[in-house]
Amino acid sequence: MVVLETAAQPLVILAQAMLFVKLKVVADMVSLCSRVALKAWLIALYPSHAIWAYCVGHAVSSALLVLIYYGTLLWHVRSPDNCLPVKSASELGPRLLPGQPALDRDQLALTWSFFKQGLLKQLLTEGERYLMTAFHLLDFSEQGLYDVVANLGSLAARFLFQPVEENAYVYFSRTVERGKPVSAAASRVLHDLLRAMSLLGLVAVTFGWSYSHLLLRLYGGALLAAGPAVSLLRAQCAYVLLLAVNGVLECYTFAVMREEQINGYNRKMVLLSVIFVVSTGIFTRLFGGVGFILANCVNMLTRIYVCYRFVAGLPLEPAVSVPPLLGLRPPAAVAAALVTAGLLAAGSESWLYPGSAAAHVTVGALCGAAVVAAAVYSEPRLLQAVRERVGDKLKRS
Repeated sequence: MVVLETAAQPLVILAQAMLFVKLKVVADMVSLCSRVALKAWLIALYPSHAIWAYCVGHAVSSALLVLIYYGTLLWHVRSPDNCLPVKSASELGPRLLPGQPALDRDQLALTWSFFKQGLLKQLLTEGERYLMTAFHLLDFSEQGLYDVVANLGSLAARFLFQPVEENAYVYFSRTVERGKPVSAAASRVLHDLLRAMSLLGLVAVTFGWSYSHLLLRLYGGALLAAGPAVSLLRAQCAYVLLLAVNGVLECYTFAVMREEQINGYNRKMVLLSVIFVVSTGIFTRLFGGVGFILANCVNMLTRIYVCYRFVAGLPLEPAVSVPPLLGLRPPAAVAAALVTAGLLAAGSESWLYPGSAAAHVTVGALCGAAVVAAAVYSEPRLLQAVRERVGDKLKRS
């Protein structure tokens, strides 16, 4: 599985650089659907060999991913209108160029910097699972409950935030020159992304607090909603807000950082790792499973602070009229609508739920409509951008 997925990575990077967004969407969808369908079919046939079915499903989906990307590459290469910077698949692999050294020292140093950064980010992103397993901070039942709630709460990050961050990184890396002042176009895009993602995160916090119990009840039944899972999901909603903001800030930061700045950021990541480990130990002993989510929130806050300081220190072109970081500040009308909606939803949970779940949902729908109306009123330019994007897609289809 690892070999197959690694074989597809050069083509994945090439597709991102060439802005083949539809290719990535189709390849990921086919790979995911085939994996799920094959694993479900094999587990139904051989229920005692679930691990074997899991491995076969992953291997087949990885093979499909490789076939889709390499098939697309061969089609482009053989096409008379080839837009790719390569003429064959062999050019993507390691090879020696005449008159050039085997290893480019500058590229090797930059790759090493990104490798260290990726390793530290992996520890910061999945560090609570390593600590949970190594030091037995939670028993197995608490670990299972934590995984269920964390996976449920991270759906927004997987299906909404991650594609936005990947496409934003590709856009910024192609339009922003490292070491140069931020252009007006890049500043506006960053401002709009921060505004949109922060609003989505605030909506998750506003309604997640009052509807966590109902969601868990629908997802896993009364038994799941009766335990500490409600508190876990409420804390996860706050974590989603921080994920939304941090993802956009980090993708812009990494797109404009020079090599020495990346090395400096890696050194800061070591300090952030220490802060994360210490906060995990303290919060877990005080709050149990919720402490892991609180430690993740501390981790995200520190990473947001580092990126915020970096972006705030970048020079702006004279044509930039609105600093991009102002996108983190919601408009007054939207903030008032969110606060009002949160209070009404909390009151509905206390007075109407669980006696009348339908009435509770109706209150939430009305509050959500009010928040959307306030956002449309306060952000007409964002609405216009969405309309133009949807109109372009309809014309192409």
